[in-house]
Amino acid sequence: MSELGDLLFVPGPVNVSMSVAAEMARPMISHRADRFHELFEDLRDKLRRVLRTRGEVIVFTASGTGAVEAAVANLAKGRRALVPGTGEFSTRLAETLRRHGAEVMVVDAEVGSAPSLEEMKERLEEFQPDIVAMVYNDTSPGVRLSYLRELCREAKSRGALTIVDAVSAVGGDELDVDGWGIDVLAGASQKCLAAPPGVSFISLSEDAVASIVSEPTTFYFDLRRYLRFAERSETPFTPAVPLFYSLRAALSAILERGLDRWIRMHAVRAAALYRAFEEMGFEAFVRRPYRSRTVLSFKPPRGVSVGTLKAALASRYGIYVAGGLGSLRDKILRVGNMGPISLRELVTLVAAVGVELRRLGVKADVGAAIDALEEALEGISCEGN
Repeated sequence: MSELGDLLFVPGPVNVSMSVAAEMARPMISHRADRFHELFEDLRDKLRRVLRTRGEVIVFTASGTGAVEAAVANLAKGRRALVPGTGEFSTRLAETLRRHGAEVMVVDAEVGSAPSLEEMKERLEEFQPDIVAMVYNDTSPGVRLSYLRELCREAKSRGALTIVDAVSAVGGDELDVDGWGIDVLAGASQKCLAAPPGVSFISLSEDAVASIVSEPTTFYFDLRRYLRFAERSETPFTPAVPLFYSLRAALSAILERGLDRWIRMHAVRAAALYRAFEEMGFEAFVRRPYRSRTVLSFKPPRGVSVGTLKAALASRYGIYVAGGLGSLRDKILRVGNMGPISLRELVTLVAAVGVELRRLGVKADVGAAIDALEEALEGISCEGN
């Protein structure tokens, strides 16, 4: 919830509850002390429960991009990697793989879509990759890789390692690391887990641990070093202890509410927001099979500048949304749907967008949009309670 501050509907970071933020004010402790060992193991246990894995979990003081690079830097060298093209973040993933010594094939798709599962299976047969690396939820166009589970299982059946960037999906979409055959998953604190930015993590299967290259092209992200230190419940380098406390509190809140309920909340809220924005003349940018549940993208009504609308929402109401990246700049509006968002905040967003559209000369039916929003949310707690 916003707690009277800025109202963030960007693709992360998200508004953080006062109770989670307050954890950062705890007295500092040594990262080599027993109290840190207890914190570290509790945090890893909660992450395992959210990820649904019994494998290793490594926690970094780094952004989500750092976690993705950690996975790649320890596995890519000298290997062949297949990447489904889903947007800016799959492009970054492919570039990261190349920089760390992999031969990469990207299976492209039109902007705002993804290659089909059938096409990915054909490329698996043709390219025979050692690694299949995927972005579960590419926030740049708002594309969700809806067949992630099936592709991971297909890749594993062919002996390939699976690497998944799930930074904007962990906690906000269905995920079963062990059940789906995900060897390495990267996530971060500041999106659907609703904690402050600065902490990221990866999970590792036994196959992934066994496949770590002998000389990783990194020092800070050398996973063998992290695994050795994890045996004594420590990190090899000084961690952001206050952020560890905050992430633990955020995970505790999710697990207490119920993980399945928390994930369903994101799906229901997404459907409600899609309906509300369409009532005001927006058009969903991504076709239905691949629409993200955590970052919603829209083509604006004719004649509306995304930049102008964004600026007005920020200056008049303290509401922050996002525009497109790269070739989509000023062509789409992106709305983050992550973490606890109250009905009041959702109505505030929709009403503010509607008012600003009218200022720009668009006859937006704000009442119909709010009715559609509330109808879709009937009987559902928007905050996962």
